[in-house]
Amino acid sequence: MFKNGKDGEFVDNVVAFKAIDAAADAAGALKGQLSVDGKTLTVTTTNAVSKRYNVVIQNLKAKDGSTFVKYDDVVTFAGDTTAPTIVSTVKDSASTFTVTFSEPISAIGTVTYKYADGTPVTAGIGHNFTTTTDKVTFTMTGDIAAGKTVIATLIGTQDTASNLLTPNPATVTMVKGALDGVAPTVSTIAQTGATTFTVKFSEQLAKNPTTVKVGTETIAADKVVKDTTDPTLYHVTAPAVLDGAQTVVVSGFQDLSGENGVETSKVVVFTKDAAAPKVASSNVVVDATDSKQYLEMTFDKDVTLATGAKVAGAGSFVKDHITNAITGAEAEVKQDATNKKVVRVNLDTFLGTDTDVEGATYNLDLTFTGVTSAAGVDVEKAKSTFTRGKDGVPASDAVVKVTAVEQGTDNNKVKVTFDQAVDGASATNAANYKIDGAVVESVTLLPAEIANGVTTQVAVLNLKAGSNEFTGKRNINISDVKALGSAKVMEPYLTNGTSLNENVAPVVTSAKLTGTTEITLTFSEAVLDTTGADFEVLIGGQAQTPANNVDAGVGADAKTTVKVTIAEVDADKIAKGLSLKALETIDVKDAAGNVLSVPANIVVTQ
Repeated sequence: MFKNGKDGEFVDNVVAFKAIDAAADAAGALKGQLSVDGKTLTVTTTNAVSKRYNVVIQNLKAKDGSTFVKYDDVVTFAGDTTAPTIVSTVKDSASTFTVTFSEPISAIGTVTYKYADGTPVTAGIGHNFTTTTDKVTFTMTGDIAAGKTVIATLIGTQDTASNLLTPNPATVTMVKGALDGVAPTVSTIAQTGATTFTVKFSEQLAKNPTTVKVGTETIAADKVVKDTTDPTLYHVTAPAVLDGAQTVVVSGFQDLSGENGVETSKVVVFTKDAAAPKVASSNVVVDATDSKQYLEMTFDKDVTLATGAKVAGAGSFVKDHITNAITGAEAEVKQDATNKKVVRVNLDTFLGTDTDVEGATYNLDLTFTGVTSAAGVDVEKAKSTFTRGKDGVPASDAVVKVTAVEQGTDNNKVKVTFDQAVDGASATNAANYKIDGAVVESVTLLPAEIANGVTTQVAVLNLKAGSNEFTGKRNINISDVKALGSAKVMEPYLTNGTSLNENVAPVVTSAKLTGTTEITLTFSEAVLDTTGADFEVLIGGQAQTPANNVDAGVGADAKTTVKVTIAEVDADKIAKGLSLKALETIDVKDAAGNVLSVPANIVVTQ
């Protein structure tokens, strides 16, 4: 809609105002501003509009890619003949005063200043007027003494319809307050990024400091910006990467009462940001302009793109249960207009001709060229899982639902069933699943299945080993998963009716040789097993001939201690050392079914 991607001038053939009546003025250049919720567009005309205009609004698309119906109608605008007035003058501080008008003004006209005795004020006061606004703030500097009355006279002030302020001229009277006796100081200077730092003052300033220098470099005025929430904090952007000890000089600042601060010089040790940016998330989005699908990647910090920056992908894709290899061609990436952490690539170009498959799920390793942090550090390689939709088709409004949550094939897995095929990127994002008392480490998305005309898809949640310490029901929350090809996320899902088994595996806490043919094992919790070999007895870390494979012999009654019968050992074997190696057939489990964990051979002691 906008040439800069966010507001201001419109792109061609979007909004047009054409005067119909002969006496109507041309609207002139048009500018726009979209509301925060994206539902209201405010159009500003260069010239005041009055009488009838043919208003055309077209080629607009919703976030999901759907196109709005063209608006083409004649609209009658009533002419504004009401003169603006001054509503109030409020003293904000000892040296600042805000004048409020009855409506937005487009031109403030000529402003002159004099003292109460009629003497002209030649310096020490100014205003911040920028078209178009209903408030103007006047600020006095230390050049004007405390207690002095200054009268500002406004001549030729006009509203957006060119109506002159009434009365014209109009006057505003302001009395400079006393100095507060406390000069402002620089409290802290703190690095916030590769090229950015903040300067915090002890109190609010009347205006931005006039000079901020780093070393011998004077920072441009537009690179020193007041914070939107903390009026004592200023954000500074240096022209180069900050590194090492630098002298920062701040001068030309005064508080709201007019007290001048003393020039401050501090040595700040800056640290070059050597950490490589990482891809925090990736997702398939539909572009509102061309309705094509893009892979959008969000990094954990701002990134910089060189001319012709590219991304390459290699890995596999799955379609109809068949896995195929893919080496994606290098494709150019573009940066988001408003968020420097976000870049994206056109999937049609990126996936190639023969390996661009609608409905396929891709698992790719991404390699970037020409994408760096603000400090010039190359971004890290990344992995991305997503499902390819179809270009030219706006994202649907389908909303996926969870139909079942149940224990998986073992205690480290939880199976979530959706009522339709899902978007791979959102469905495999572990952050979208929360289980009280357990940690979801990763998510595996199984292929969608169709049975009796109904499509379902299962996501297997892989729990971190040992993170689920109790068996029973718990709260399970699932959110932000999208249906395949949809722009809408699911309604948050909560269930507390699913019981999960604890997944803390038992371990051997003690293995002692308590006889020449006996080893006593002690477990971290009660275990049981069935008949069959569980361990191989090693001598000096080596297998015996013949192999001595033994059954733990716990049985169906759970125990914490068991005596294992082994082949007889003599003094020589004992001197070499005995150990137990877990066999693939081991079936020692706790009551919840967690198999005994034997990460390394068990050393037998005496």
